[in-house]
Amino acid sequence: MRLKNKTAIITGAANGIGAEIARTYAREGANVLLADLDLAKAQTVAQEITAQGGARAVAVQCDVAKKEEVQKAVDACVERFGTVDIIVNNAGITLPACPVEEITPERWKKVLDIDLMGTIYGTQCVIPIMKEKKSGKIINMASVAGQVGGVFTEATYPVSKAGVICWAKAVAKQVGEYNITCNCIAPGTVLTAMTETLGSAEASLNVPLRRLGDVKDIAGAALFLASDESDFITGATINVNGGMSMI
Repeated sequence: MRLKNKTAIITGAANGIGAEIARTYAREGANVLLADLDLAKAQTVAQEITAQGGARAVAVQCDVAKKEEVQKAVDACVERFGTVDIIVNNAGITLPACPVEEITPERWKKVLDIDLMGTIYGTQCVIPIMKEKKSGKIINMASVAGQVGGVFTEATYPVSKAGVICWAKAVAKQVGEYNITCNCIAPGTVLTAMTETLGSAEASLNVPLRRLGDVKDIAGAALFLASDESDFITGATINVNGGMSMI
């Protein structure tokens, strides 16, 4: 088991990529705290994990756009499991494309508060714990959109994800001396509830591997970055997008 005796927080864990990462971590021995705005769905995933035996799972309601709620989730993890070894800042939203000149301040705020600030808050809240124990893995969910300026969504999304990538580098430089790593995963288009409106056949034509991503593709990368095998990797962005980052 690659994560035996580890404890992980995964935000946006009620479904899709976050839920699959939680399941994967649990299978590899980690105790997991699933944080999501949709508490009922997060509890369903946590119960499913617990029923399989071995790892323990708990769900908490959390709006990552509010730092005080993120801190409560971290506190709940410490209270339940004693520490935090790993955090996956996965929670995010995207909005349909519209001309850049028509993006309202409200739309900017909505996306940046969740996708960028939610990642920042999650990182800030676990760093004191990780500094004290002199170890930790911070994993941020970026996107190929943050590297190429967007794919299907409005500009708020790629801008937020570019910020996530830069944030990881800034954090990695400051916390490396404490044996804390901070990295990003950059998925392409992954088949989830958030992307189900895309035509999979048409969308896959933009992918060199000629298919869309599966949540298991992303969970595998998240497992690697959480494991001891990635101990000498920090400030990096792992492209898990079928080659879309080359286009």
